[in-house]
Amino acid sequence: MIVPNAYPDLDAKRVKALGNVCMMIYGNYGIRAAATAMQETFRRIIADGGVQNVYKDIVPVDEIFRIQNMHEVKAAEARFLR
Repeated sequence: MIVPNAYPDLDAKRVKALGNVCMMIYGNYGIRAAATAMQETFRRIIADGGVQNVYKDIVPVDEIFRIQNMHEVKAAEARFLR
């Protein structure tokens, strides 16, 4: 197993060539990318004075609900919250 944070120049092709690594963990890259995107998005919102220019560049709320399996949450609410 390799965690590439310590070796940012080590790509999957080179790791595969080693032959003794069966897993690479990209631990915090998703959250770091999300933080970068949020910083850029809010910078644009502040600079533009609103969301009019970023709205088209971000996923719709329906996609967030899909990722969260919101249909399952709503089904559970209907079943258990009376």
